[in-house]
Amino acid sequence: MIYPLAVVAVTDPLQLSALERVDLALASRMLPAEGSTEWIAAAQRALDGVRQPSAADVTFLASLLRFRGFSVSDEDAAAVFAERPGRLAPTTQEHRLLRGLAEALRCVRVRAADGLPPDGWFFVELFRTMALEVPRFRNNDLRRGPPWDAILHAHHAPAEHVQQRLDQFDVARCYGDAHVVFRPLHPVRQAVRMYWRFLQIAPFPDFNAVIGWLGMNAWLQAKGFPLLPAQPGDARWLVQFAGSPPPLRCPPIEARMLSVCNAG
Repeated sequence: MIYPLAVVAVTDPLQLSALERVDLALASRMLPAEGSTEWIAAAQRALDGVRQPSAADVTFLASLLRFRGFSVSDEDAAAVFAERPGRLAPTTQEHRLLRGLAEALRCVRVRAADGLPPDGWFFVELFRTMALEVPRFRNNDLRRGPPWDAILHAHHAPAEHVQQRLDQFDVARCYGDAHVVFRPLHPVRQAVRMYWRFLQIAPFPDFNAVIGWLGMNAWLQAKGFPLLPAQPGDARWLVQFAGSPPPLRCPPIEARMLSVCNAG
């Protein structure tokens, strides 16, 4: 179900916060055509549109690999998905990961269409789906030691605690957050705090930041928000983000969501 959108009466839109403008941008998409009274149908069409495959998927999926440090352009990813010859041969790790991520994104949308927020074991499903064609991850999903992509100053859970932490990583328990803090927050801010807490678990041998970002988007999609791609510089931002206390606000992510909503 989409987050209830508030309509705020103001004379100057610039007086609104970024997230208030996000809500208004999404609300405007849900308005029925002039003269129509089909409010529910219009809202459902808007939700379906947010969750439909689009040309922007290529950039979103390529951005996830760039986030992990791979040199993958949008053109490289487009060639992989179109099954045409390109720089990334089918035997390369990047080719296989892109194919896996595309299927993982499909899983995100199917779950979002059912109105289901992610939980810990859905994150595991996303990892297994992404890594299906990568030999080094065969029978090697939950880590047995420190993560290979450990983040400086983050307090990653000991490997022996990972399964228990995943069992408890769900919306009923606010993803390990305090109920009085998590529940009143805007869904974009909830997504950011969920991402922060997932990074502290870091349940996989590698690609924790990538799968966590995809899982954060699973939350956003379930709440009716568009996909939020990674951007250049996010790898540097991640070190400060994961090594600091969980934020109540995250202006860079909030501004990015506003940009995505306005672009759509």
